[in-house]
Amino acid sequence: MKKTLYVLIAVLLMASLFAGCGKPAASKPGQPETNAPESVDTAVLPESPAVGSGNAAESYSAYLEAKNAVFTKLTDGISNNPDTALAALSFLGIAAVDLATLPVSFFGLGQEAVNAGLSFVGATGVKYTENGNSYTVSYSDDENNAYVFSGTYDPAADALTCTATKNGKESIFMEYRKTAFGYAGQYYMLNDDGTADVYMVAADGENGTIGIASSSEKPAALTGSVSADFPKACDQWYSIQGATITGKTSDGKEISFEYTPSGSESN
Repeated sequence: MKKTLYVLIAVLLMASLFAGCGKPAASKPGQPETNAPESVDTAVLPESPAVGSGNAAESYSAYLEAKNAVFTKLTDGISNNPDTALAALSFLGIAAVDLATLPVSFFGLGQEAVNAGLSFVGATGVKYTENGNSYTVSYSDDENNAYVFSGTYDPAADALTCTATKNGKESIFMEYRKTAFGYAGQYYMLNDDGTADVYMVAADGENGTIGIASSSEKPAALTGSVSADFPKACDQWYSIQGATITGKTSDGKEISFEYTPSGSESN
């Protein structure tokens, strides 16, 4: 029953992201669409598991819930502030990472769950293997590109790392881990033109920080002692603490304003 629940969660995640992407081609890893950012509806996600629960899928969904709570609040505030509305375009890439890393949602759930979930993005030749807390998902898309996602979950640290390849070349590296303040996560997304984008996330409830950068090198591995401000090492970052949003835009401009939720009478 629990396995069925997590398949449903992954499918709902996929449906939410496709609603913003507009076409199935967005499912190719490392190929974010350029539509407006769409947040994942986290209402259906389960409560965060205790550290050491040993369930990779449950841990990952709890991390996504934390990450997307910060993402949703930041994009809402930034896009609804006249002085920062254009900065919301910077979130297009990170809006697509959950879909680009979709196979991670099925780690620990078995072959049937992977088949069911990836069938929605037209994947063929789907294969799933697991060895202890290490998992591999491979498949091909409708253009015969071959993808392999290989990851390892550490239940003691509540941490997961994953590397994805496209046609034998690394295309994605992602990791997250539980920390004293909440969750830390980062993504290294390689593009077909040889460039790479880095996204860093620190989440503590609805407070947190998202960093965005271009880099030719994979970021250093996360540790359990990572600071909640680590995304501020990026050239561009945005932070929400209570009702205050601060940040540095892509052109180096520092911002600071009070968050007004969309649809409020004062907005």
